Amino acid sequence: MTSFKYKLLLARRAKVFALIISLITTTNVLGQTVDQFNSWWYYFGTYHINDKWNGNLLYSWSRHDFIQDWQISKLGLSTNRKLTQNLSIGASYEWAIVFPYGELPVPEKRREHRFLERISVRDKFQKITISSVLEIEQYFSNKDFLHRVRARFGFRFPLVMNDKGEQKLGMTFFEQVFIDVGDGSPCIGQNRYYGGFDLGVARNATLAVGYLN
Repeated sequence: MTSFKYKLLLARRAKVFALIISLITTTNVLGQTVDQFNSWWYYFGTYHINDKWNGNLLYSWSRHDFIQDWQISKLGLSTNRKLTQNLSIGASYEWAIVFPYGELPVPEKRREHRFLERISVRDKFQKITISSVLEIEQYFSNKDFLHRVRARFGFRFPLVMNDKGEQKLGMTFFEQVFIDVGDGSPCIGQNRYYGGFDLGVARNATLAVGYLN
């Protein structure tokens, strides 16, 4: 029975991952890249309303040259509806201020209003949690109205548990692709890889430290 469930899990993961790969491989890749050293400081809270509904509060304080210059200030609100044990849908609003920074800066400081619709699939095999998220985004940047797709695939697993079965130390890995869509051919705007450690500091609080490329 365990082997059968594992095969079903792999089949579902393969379908989702194939969809993400097909989106990536049919887009154009932007040519300009530059090395930068930035730091992103996040607060992300999940607030449960009942067994089906929850909300999220996000604030991101991003700095360029570690902490020397402003990069992005972002505030986000989300609501999520659990459809099944492994499937949920949601919607988000983000208010962001993007500052000129680095060797390839944006032309000017801009404010963005972002609206996102989301579908999330989560599975668990033994102690490993596997997640896939697909988001459709519409955002106003100054006077422009733009569209893009966010696709994310990742997994996390515990390293150290306490005697109550709660995670004290774990690891998280994911890849997230931002695909710009509009009048022309879709193109990859960003491709992010993340790996980090999750430290349980309290019953309902986790401190995460990681590296994003």
